[in-house]
Amino acid sequence: MDTLIAKCKSAKKPLVVAGCVPQGSRDLKELEGVSIVGVQQIDRVVEVVEETLKGHEVRLLHRKKLPALDLPKVRRNKFVEILPINVGCLGACTYCKTKHARGHLGSYTVESLVGRVRTVIADGVKEVWLSSEDTGAYGRDIGVNLPILLNAIVAELPPDGSTMLRIGMTNPPFILEHLKEIAEVLRHPCVYSFLHVPVQSGSDAVLSAMNREYTLSDFRTVVDTLIKLVPGMQIATDIICGFPGETDEDFNQTVNLIKEYKFPQVHISQFYPRPGTPAARMKKVPSAVVKKRSRELTSVFEAFTPYLGMEGRVERIWITEIAADGIHLVRLEQF
Repeated sequence: MDTLIAKCKSAKKPLVVAGCVPQGSRDLKELEGVSIVGVQQIDRVVEVVEETLKGHEVRLLHRKKLPALDLPKVRRNKFVEILPINVGCLGACTYCKTKHARGHLGSYTVESLVGRVRTVIADGVKEVWLSSEDTGAYGRDIGVNLPILLNAIVAELPPDGSTMLRIGMTNPPFILEHLKEIAEVLRHPCVYSFLHVPVQSGSDAVLSAMNREYTLSDFRTVVDTLIKLVPGMQIATDIICGFPGETDEDFNQTVNLIKEYKFPQVHISQFYPRPGTPAARMKKVPSAVVKKRSRELTSVFEAFTPYLGMEGRVERIWITEIAADGIHLVRLEQF
């Protein structure tokens, strides 16, 4: 982003920067002299662009009520509606800058979300993706919970299976008490049997330093229960390599976890100290060690063959976009 901002400035182009970065790091030197729009001011982006084109610098960063769900948009894929069910979260992870930008949990009402689903299905949308920093925390600020919302949305899906629902990322703590209800939803023929559950580390010591508010045993309970109760269940996860204080033994525990479950999707990142976060003040793992661990874990993951043996099987598939190489991308019930 820094490079793009510098490029626009050198070309003397009017520039508006929006989203989490300006909201959470408003004092960055790179943001001097540009207009910025915070995460809860997106409904005013046209106004900011117009003023910036007139040569004015505009800064809208104050927090307010949740943005409207029906703001005008151009979908990247006309068949997919990405629907935020809440903003912010209830966590306080020591490495996370997003909480600084997004703030505390704010959930949309069940009625407003169901109404939006009804509208986009009528518009011809074929997939609804529920998005959030943590879907599992949905509704805890307004007296409802995720299963209540999911069941209400599923009731709106066409019985002919023409529109699918995808449940977005959830952290382990807030779905532990609702696993059976969530599994029931994931078994629905119009819901992808897929869930993104970041573990971040296979070491309880590292999870504690991250302040993730769950143990490895909690994560295993989530994964094992869903795999047991949902036929064909697929779970994606995230790993941060080289978190401050991570020992060789901590890392080996992470490798063993990934080898044990052979997750079909693993998002591997190297720890980066976000300014202003507690983790940025912790003693760092040497950069060379972090890179080595990242390469090793990537090699472990890339050796998996999750789709081996599927030849000859008949599956329900969805085609909603074209791949960069011109071949249609195909999704299974597991997404």
